[in-house]
Amino acid sequence: MGAGLSYSPLMYRPRSCWSAVSDHLVGEAVQPAARADETGERLADYETRIAAGFDKLASLIVEAKLDALVLLHADRGDVFDLSNTPQLHFQVGGEIWGDPALSPLGEPSSPAHFPCDEALGEFLSEELVRRGFDISEGRAQFRPLGDKGRGASPALTEAAARLSGGLPIIPLHVNCHVEPVLPGRRLHSFGRALAQSAALTGRRLGLLVSGGLSGNPGGAMAGWIDDILDRWVLTRLERGQSRDVAQIWDVRSRTLQGNSAEMRLWTVAGAALEEAGCQARTLDYMPVHHGATGVGFMAWETTSCR
Repeated sequence: MGAGLSYSPLMYRPRSCWSAVSDHLVGEAVQPAARADETGERLADYETRIAAGFDKLASLIVEAKLDALVLLHADRGDVFDLSNTPQLHFQVGGEIWGDPALSPLGEPSSPAHFPCDEALGEFLSEELVRRGFDISEGRAQFRPLGDKGRGASPALTEAAARLSGGLPIIPLHVNCHVEPVLPGRRLHSFGRALAQSAALTGRRLGLLVSGGLSGNPGGAMAGWIDDILDRWVLTRLERGQSRDVAQIWDVRSRTLQGNSAEMRLWTVAGAALEEAGCQARTLDYMPVHHGATGVGFMAWETTSCR
């Protein structure tokens, strides 16, 4: 089975913190008129729907009776620095940790640690190399180079804490932010190869993607959301047409920077889960300008899904 969700720190914090989080995310950027429509009532509705999205994904992961969870994420200079930014990277064994606290808002340090499945990570890495993909590995000791005090990206840390349910994870970084990046067709091929490799393990693996959708928190267009693009991507995935999503990455655009660039992760997930025979279903979508991100929740599931 598969699960996908956007990332904004706002999603993981109570409504009482949203104003401060939003100010942190959008900074001095001029805001779209639609932000004014996000009244207290609208934001309360968003909070309820976000909680429901988390609960649904968590229950689906539990019901799937998984052995481990492959967690697709994109580093933003926390784990890697510019001296070494791999396109594709597995953390093999040991544990991975991260501290998602927003220190500018006075949040106390709150590192979380997650066990990584060494045997499965090693198996997937080997099979993907055999299929022609250049895989980087971090073995046993997790030593972040980008921000040694922060560790893994908050998109990984907060999603794992909320949804992994204690399962061992297999962190899989896909470069989305440092040029050059893999073309869409290569990402699509990688997703299919990932599913083929996972099928050989004889274990029940789930795939969790955390990142995106559209938005550019902290950037010049922070607070602006391309809900048309988000809905198009989700629809393509629902229809099993991830190959169409892969074609987005043939284009260079300001719209595809920041969080939007992490829709590459959804390209990989869509290709992998289509290969595994899964059907995508959008659980919810909302363009949350206060969170500077299009917030979506998606599940891939069918009785035939491997």
